[in-house]
Amino acid sequence: NQQQNIQTTNTVLLNEQALSLRACNLKDGDSRAITKNTELDVRSFGKLKLFMHAEKLGTEPLNDGDVTVFVRLGSDYNNNYYEYEIPVKLTQPGFYDPNSDADRLNVWPSDNEFIIDFEEITSVKINRNGASGIDLVSMQKTYTEADGNNKITVVGNPNLASVKSLMIGIRNPKDDGGLPKCVEVWV
Repeated sequence: NQQQNIQTTNTVLLNEQALSLRACNLKDGDSRAITKNTELDVRSFGKLKLFMHAEKLGTEPLNDGDVTVFVRLGSDYNNNYYEYEIPVKLTQPGFYDPNSDADRLNVWPSDNEFIIDFEEITSVKINRNGASGIDLVSMQKTYTEADGNNKITVVGNPNLASVKSLMIGIRNPKDDGGLPKCVEVWV
């Protein structure tokens, strides 16, 4: 069933769409992303939910958690944003029956679901601002809190009433001795 856009006065149905990202030779600590400029007020929504599928490309070894995928929402891409990052669980190659619930969970594992709770990411910003000694310089530094295995990061002073930039990307965390990664991700 198509969802209705509740931010319009007319009945506007939303389309589900997928995005495919490929990154090869992604160096340790590096990331690649796509961006979209927009004008959204997401305060009327409680959560943003995205499904993700990932598979290894190339011959280099790649294991679950070797790369992460992130979603960044903010007024710009570098100075004022919220970022939600999850470690990737890979799908093994093979044939899957789209009518089988078990096969569907193999391709779209629940560990790869982005469930971005807007109240939760805002509370991370409040926690950062409540820290002693907060000033303009420290607001421009990344502040991160764990959400289970996932991470929520705040930089600057993002505002969910005026989301002007969306970014989805793949990151090779700086943690395994500099090995490059090659992966394809569907969101």
